[in-house]
Amino acid sequence: MPALKPSERRYQRTHEAILEAARQIIHEDGVNALSMRAIAQRIDYSAAGLYEYFASKEEIIETICRQGHRRLKDGMARVSTDLPIREYLRDTGLAYIEFAVQNPDFFLLMFTKAPPLPPGEMSPKELQALLESELLDENSAFLVLFNGIQRGINEGVLPVRPDLGVMEIALGAWSLVHGLAMLRVTFLQSFQTDFARIERETLRAFYEGLTLNRDRN
Repeated sequence: MPALKPSERRYQRTHEAILEAARQIIHEDGVNALSMRAIAQRIDYSAAGLYEYFASKEEIIETICRQGHRRLKDGMARVSTDLPIREYLRDTGLAYIEFAVQNPDFFLLMFTKAPPLPPGEMSPKELQALLESELLDENSAFLVLFNGIQRGINEGVLPVRPDLGVMEIALGAWSLVHGLAMLRVTFLQSFQTDFARIERETLRAFYEGLTLNRDRN
């Protein structure tokens, strides 16, 4: 791979400095405090010059959110696939919650900004296909969960029924883990209890419950 030219290295450094300044502002003062002027002041740059790197504040936020989703996925992907499937799924869920607790500002931002839709009207079928492609994008943390659920089905551990396929089980598991994470970083952020035990037992019960439902059917 050819070495970058000095101008290209400068461009990359400034590009990342803009994003880092934006992350700091969001962390310190919230997303409403973010502006091109505030970022420019933070890095001692001209506000007009920022538009050479990003078209708008919204594009900066979208970039930060994409980076956050990649980092969330990377954290979940570090869970060993050598674990038995129920333990693997439990631990990927715990990694999801850990990311939220360690990065509350960005976690909230990632899930309060809807993914941008292409211009023009879309049919319900087209919208559904687009959202599914977003969920299963290679940089999506949901893909780690989806693949784990598929593995559980392939191994005969998790059930599959006409009304409960891979996507449905994965969405149910995601809803559970995301709800636990959101409570940790919002309403229960100052609550003192053994969250680690609660989360482990809740996820264990969820996946064991699926197995019991399989046996009943």
